[in-house]
Amino acid sequence: MDNKTECNEGIKASNTAFAIIETIHKAECIRLVDLAEEVGVANSTAFDHVTSLKNAGYVIEESDGYRLGLKFLDHGMQAKNNYQQLINAAEPVLDQLVDETDEAVNLVVEEHDHAVYIARRTGDRGVPTNSWVGKRKQIHTLSSGKAILAHVPVEWVEKFIDRTSLNAATTNTLTTGEGLKEELEKIRERGVAFNDRESHESIRAVGAPIILNNVVHGAVSIAGPARRLTGEYFSKDLPDLLLGAVNEIELKLAYQ
Repeated sequence: MDNKTECNEGIKASNTAFAIIETIHKAECIRLVDLAEEVGVANSTAFDHVTSLKNAGYVIEESDGYRLGLKFLDHGMQAKNNYQQLINAAEPVLDQLVDETDEAVNLVVEEHDHAVYIARRTGDRGVPTNSWVGKRKQIHTLSSGKAILAHVPVEWVEKFIDRTSLNAATTNTLTTGEGLKEELEKIRERGVAFNDRESHESIRAVGAPIILNNVVHGAVSIAGPARRLTGEYFSKDLPDLLLGAVNEIELKLAYQ
């Protein structure tokens, strides 16, 4: 067997292992036969992979199927530590925003063409959503994600559009490269990004970028029910509040 064949087979095996991990993650707990069917491999192949993962401590076998083990938490916490300086600067400000709005407040960064939540606060009126620390979402569907995209190099955005399917989360999601670029230009002009039911039919949000030395480090968003985030509260009050909060984070980062 030549090196090229070995390399291709190695990549295929790795892809299968990661597909199994992702499938278990989505299912929370899943039987072997269902896992194999979902990933599209033979039962024996799925068994070999989950056995290796189980022996390494990444998968736990329960009476009703397989689930992910806490060893992933160790890796996740270490990955989160890469953003600890940003988190430390932002968390007091996020708490303040929650006190002032009683909505859901998020700190988001870009990684591998996705928006990733690295801190989150929810007020008493905040609506539970399918977002949590570590959650990855399509970056072009979120106000925080679009705020980040508006301040990365234009060449990066062009390549992002070329390599990414701008899939729709709702009927309001921007799904064309030209539409996205026009929206990013508006965001640069006004300083904030809006999510008008683009990630969820019942959610609106306002996002603003965290920029230091002309480099965007992440973004903060305030999200809530679309029927409550309306009028000037949505178009002016929340943006003004958010811009002040983000400026405070930027100053904290600059003088840490």
